[in-house]
Amino acid sequence: MKFLKKIALLCLGIFALTPIYAQKGAGFITLKGQLKGFSNQVEVEDMSEFQYLLPPSAERVFVPDANGNFTVKFKAQGPNYYRLGRNALYLTPGDDLEVFIDKGNPKTATFKGLGAEANVYMKDTPFPKGGSFIEAGKQVKSTPEETLTAVEAMASARAKELALVTKVSPEFKRLETARIKADLINSMYSAETYGLMMKKLKADGTPLSSEDYKKVIQPKVKELNKNFTDPSLMKLVVYRDVADEVIKEGGKPADIQAIKDWYSSSALVREMQKISNKQQLALFNPKVAAIKTPGYKSAVTKMLQRLMAFGKGDAAADFMAVDLEGKKVNLSSLKGKVLYVDLWATWCGPCMQEMPHYDKLKEKYKDNPNVAFVSLSIDDGEELWKKSVNSRKADGHQWLINRSKLDAYNIVGIPRTLLIDKDFKMADMNAPMPSEAAASKAIDELLK
Repeated sequence: MKFLKKIALLCLGIFALTPIYAQKGAGFITLKGQLKGFSNQVEVEDMSEFQYLLPPSAERVFVPDANGNFTVKFKAQGPNYYRLGRNALYLTPGDDLEVFIDKGNPKTATFKGLGAEANVYMKDTPFPKGGSFIEAGKQVKSTPEETLTAVEAMASARAKELALVTKVSPEFKRLETARIKADLINSMYSAETYGLMMKKLKADGTPLSSEDYKKVIQPKVKELNKNFTDPSLMKLVVYRDVADEVIKEGGKPADIQAIKDWYSSSALVREMQKISNKQQLALFNPKVAAIKTPGYKSAVTKMLQRLMAFGKGDAAADFMAVDLEGKKVNLSSLKGKVLYVDLWATWCGPCMQEMPHYDKLKEKYKDNPNVAFVSLSIDDGEELWKKSVNSRKADGHQWLINRSKLDAYNIVGIPRTLLIDKDFKMADMNAPMPSEAAASKAIDELLK
């Protein structure tokens, strides 16, 4: 089911300014204050529609001090949505905020200064991947009708909260009003998914079926989807989660095309990021050129240019990491060997599942001096990294690095492995995982 897939996804540039802000142009946003429950590397994440379309950047990455105190200042082209920990933020050039954010409890956040009122309201933003007002199943009631009533009541309460927010722009009000509607749509779709997962029963004791939910929900959601096709709302995560359903109820052809372009652009970027061969990447040029929406085309073009700027056959980008003893080590110190670099972090479940396979692969080549295995963690701090390495009694090259130092390698997701030949040239930017038989084959080919 489509929306079940969206929930499963839990595990894994701004180009058009609104009229009210167009005259302000670009400017700086300043955040300072204290964080609780964060690791030593923090990012103010872009949550706009360009979040994954543009190449990654370290411009909003910072390291708080031992007490969680921090200051970060970055440039923005206009108002935009961001995320710090689990707190959704709405920030505008010129905003200067003093904040306290507890990663484990977003509702305890405090905001003072220019831009505060919008972000106080944003503390209660529902989580789209948790089904919005359905709250990961918490609001699923005994019947579809009762569930529908519950989420509609929550949407109404949220609208009343928004009406009380005063020191914000009309654009913020417009976007957040649309968010409430999109959250309600998302909640209705998610009610069926979570309801079936929770095995709710009818009065006669038989399980509620998908049809029972659809009969109640579909007429409501169909009505909500009408006249809601608006590409400017793609900057809202929850709207992006439901827009492919919304456009089925019609809208202006140009608006429908712009929304479809976002989905096709996102799919293209995901495809491109799996490839390291420049000749194969060049084949994406016609597909990128076919994107009709200028902002999306520009963003995907930049991503393709970044991917093609460095890849198979290029000299490996050197970097400095630290080993278990705290000594600085360079990748180039292993030049002359075939290098298999495994990127991981303790918080990455799939990475940890690969560890036994990594150890087995490393063991296979333990007597071959022409191969070196580098276990490269991008954990935010040393404590969890060292604890994991020590608990597994892992040996060899166990290194830790700040992800921002790996810009050339375009590290978007992990687990990921890099393969470098004896001439210190990239052989594969996305090498086979340790669990794949192809990993040994790729290493053996470079040893010939």
